[in-house]
Amino acid sequence: MPKKFNQHVDDLSADTQEYIESLIDYYKLDAFKKSAKAVSALLRFLAFTGIFLLFFAFLLIGLALLIGNLLDNIYLGFFCMALLNLIIMLFILTNGKKLIDKIVLSFFAEIFKDLTTEEE
Repeated sequence: MPKKFNQHVDDLSADTQEYIESLIDYYKLDAFKKSAKAVSALLRFLAFTGIFLLFFAFLLIGLALLIGNLLDNIYLGFFCMALLNLIIMLFILTNGKKLIDKIVLSFFAEIFKDLTTEEE
């Protein structure tokens, strides 16, 4: 016995509802995956930055001690390194906007590229 028109409409409605629910589930999973990738990239960046800052701090302390030994006054070594850091900071404040913008944009572009490409 052929299905009535109302039964076809009901089946279509149920199939459409199931499709929409499946699509919503897919986008939820996709958003979760992209969020996890973004958090992972941010944590890698923070870990790298922390390790680099520790390296840089120990390098500056070592240079301050070396300069202090060369000048026979440890305090002068640390003051020289503080002055060098002040000069670098002023240079970055006056001329570093483009460089910092470029680094930040490339970092976020890399994250965005990773998020938009599908792993196979």
